Formats: sequence, C-alpha cells, structure tokens
Amino acid sequence: MTAGYFRNGTVDVALGEHASQTPSASRTNVRLAPARRAARIMDAGGGMLQLAVRAQAQRADVGDAERYVYELLRALAMAAPGELGCEDYRGFQATVARAVCIGAEGSVRADCIADVDCEFLAPTDDASPAWTSVPALPGPYGGTDSSMSYAAGGVALGTHGESMRVAMTRQFPVRPLPRARGARPWGPARNADIRLTVTAHALAESQHLADYLIALERQIGPRAVDLTANGNTYRGVVLSTLRARPTDKALTRFDAEFLMQVA
Repeated sequence: MTAGYFRNGTVDVALGEHASQTPSASRTNVRLAPARRAARIMDAGGGMLQLAVRAQAQRADVGDAERYVYELLRALAMAAPGELGCEDYRGFQATVARAVCIGAEGSVRADCIADVDCEFLAPTDDASPAWTSVPALPGPYGGTDSSMSYAAGGVALGTHGESMRVAMTRQFPVRPLPRARGARPWGPARNADIRLTVTAHALAESQHLADYLIALERQIGPRAVDLTANGNTYRGVVLSTLRARPTDKALTRFDAEFLMQVA
C-alpha cells in the first residue's frame, strides 16, 4: 500500500489512500565566459526540490469526492511549511522537511475516485524527519449525492452536469541560499485562491449556445454567489469565465469557472 501525509503542527492531512511522489532537484550555477579563455562553471549554492505528488482516494459518491478534493486543497492553501512524507509500493518511505505546496488540482472519475495532483517545493537538506503515522482520511460528508446538478446563485448551470475540477494556486516563495546549501521558504503565503470549474451541457435546442451563455452570465451576475454541486455548497464564489467547449458529439458543452479567495 502507498500512503502519504503532510503536517506542520497546525495542518495534519493524509494525501489520499494511495500517494506517489516524483522528485527532481535543481541548483543555481554561474557561467563565466571571459574573452579568449575557457568558460568556467561555478556553483552559486542553494538547492531546491520540486516534488510532484499524486494523491488518490475512493469516496462514497461524486459529491463526497468533490468535497474531499476541496477540503484537502483548502487545507494546503492555508498551510505553512511542513513535513511531507510518501511511501511507495515496496514499503520504502521518504520524508522532506520544510515542504511548501504551491499549487494543486483535483477531479473525480468513475463516480467516486478522487485524483489530486499537488506541487511542492522544498530545500535540499541532508536531514530528513522520521516517518510518522499517516492520519486517517475524513469520513463521508453528509448530504452528498451523484445527481450531477450544479447551480450558481440559484441559476442552473446547463441541463445536466459532466464534472467539476478544483484547483488551488498560491504564492509562497522558496529562495535558494547563496554560497550555502539548501533554500529557505519566505512566507507567509499570499494570493491563494481556489478555482472551481464546472463542465456542463446546455441542450438549448431553441437558441444558439452563445445566446445561452450570454443569458447565463447576466443571470449569475458579477456578485459573489453560492455554488451548489451534488449536495455541497461552496460559498462566496465569483464567476470568472464562461467558455464554450463543443465537440462533434456534444455541441452545447461549456465550462463555467468560479474563483474563491482563500488568503
């Protein structure tokens, strides 16, 4: 079994029932190229890890999986640097100190499987914290369903929904230390937001899709509204984009993107 967690004393979350980590490292070099002489490559110090983490969990239904993705991303959006741990299928465990999540995106497939891709930055450091226990996943959220119904401010988004993607971005610089090893997170986090993108179908046979989207934008308006999705309510979201995404087999398919400020 694979597993993963992130904790910093305030936030303590499991990264799904299955977690995998793909690390890469980078260092800053300086290239000197004097005239008529061989170039010299000099180490400027520093060192940073980029960690791509895939977290997966099986939930009760679509609404429960969407809520799980949202709650995980919201917790990471507010989190200070902390310990990131992942275990592979062979039972080997790796931990990284002072890891910072700078972005994540999740979606639901097969009606109950939540897939979350997270991006972490961390300084390269010889010292790794000891592996600790993985916290339990949250239980099922009450009142969720798989009705695939989405509405913003009481206005239905199409005649039936297809999916909802949840993404989080924030600024939390991790700067290399000149003439030294490693890097340092420079907090606090700022400009964190969550993006909720609903894909739906209009099936508006009596009007062009463009006319439908124009009318939909006017009905939702520029104000903050509540987005309801499969039994969940996400409060204080603002409509950002309505984008037509038709295909040969889905002529009235579109995306509705909403923004929620976190910090």
